[in-house]
Amino acid sequence: MSPKVNKYYLDKGLALPSFDQNGPTGSPRAEDFEIEMARQAVILDANELRTLMQGPSEYLTGLCAYPTELIGLQAVVRFRLAHAVPLDGEATFAQLAAKSGIAENHMRQLLRVAMAQHIFSEAPGRPGVVIHTPASRVLVEDDLLYQWVAWYTGEGWAASYRAVDAMSKWPGSGEPDQTGFALAHGKAMYEYLSEHPDSLKRFADMMLYITREPGLGPEHLVGGYPWAELGEATVVDLGGSHGVMACSLARKNPSLKLIVQDLDEPVIREAEARSPPNVAGRVQYMVHDFLKEQPPTVTGVDVFLLRSILHNWSDKCAVRILRNLIPAMKPGSKIIINDLVTPPPGVIPPFLERTLRNASLLMNVNFNSSDRELPEWAKLFEEAGFEFEGADQPPGSMMHILKATWRG
Repeated sequence: MSPKVNKYYLDKGLALPSFDQNGPTGSPRAEDFEIEMARQAVILDANELRTLMQGPSEYLTGLCAYPTELIGLQAVVRFRLAHAVPLDGEATFAQLAAKSGIAENHMRQLLRVAMAQHIFSEAPGRPGVVIHTPASRVLVEDDLLYQWVAWYTGEGWAASYRAVDAMSKWPGSGEPDQTGFALAHGKAMYEYLSEHPDSLKRFADMMLYITREPGLGPEHLVGGYPWAELGEATVVDLGGSHGVMACSLARKNPSLKLIVQDLDEPVIREAEARSPPNVAGRVQYMVHDFLKEQPPTVTGVDVFLLRSILHNWSDKCAVRILRNLIPAMKPGSKIIINDLVTPPPGVIPPFLERTLRNASLLMNVNFNSSDRELPEWAKLFEEAGFEFEGADQPPGSMMHILKATWRG
């Protein structure tokens, strides 16, 4: 750990990271952006040193072992093994195998792979007796994280495995049903989710988890745009899921009226039921498919907000989504997009670039889309008939705020 990061932990009275059974499960990510960058630099340096010490051959063979290592984690979440081991107690391989319905020797193989990654441990001097580590315990304490891991070791992993097959089968396609996800699951992702409620909940919870990630939270959009200057405006949060963003805006801007639209009725009804009392009457929830024009009841909208929406869609689909908004707009109405803007290669620190490149490829795996560089965003608005007005990146945010106006 670097002296700067170590000092931050000591000054804040935080427990130092540990693999011990009672080690801290909270994220070590720092609220201070400078400290967070220093922490990430330590991670980068450690990874780079490991890669150099391995040499290219060992490095490549090590990469090929990652899918096998994921099998252990997949078993942990599929069989809810973290929940089956008492937080301050223990369980045996035999007990966990009986609860999961698999053979004891298979359970031992699976968990020892997970244990090699510090997910669970065997009690010292007592082989076959399983106890928690911070990485297993946090799966019990943080359900949104559990759902995130369950998605990526389940539906997401199967889709990634077929991504290159899809690119070869449908070269240059922008259709959402011609993807790795579609090859793995038989249907486009959103169609699949509409027919599989358990998967839909996992996906929705995963999206909630992502909003807690440093640089991706709603606070950057709430404070990064002059919402108060809009006055008594109507803002539609397109594809707004649980309404986290809309409620955050409503709390800070009492003059705004917000409408949360999402295709998934169960998600909308749950969001409606959980809507905070302090925004009652100012946040409305509506089931709507944004691949269709806005319903006739929605007119004169001042702002359409699309947060982490269009990166899920190819250019031709994104243009269609934007054009579907026009009947509900008036001259001067605005589009606000809160999304990733991919920088050119080599502009940002390597650890951030790796994260962004992976995220962009995942968009292709699931949706046949990708994250966009700024000129690509500008072209998208132009093709849809909007005047692009630029983009800003709030301090500490990984996402940009892109603005466009419909002139009529």
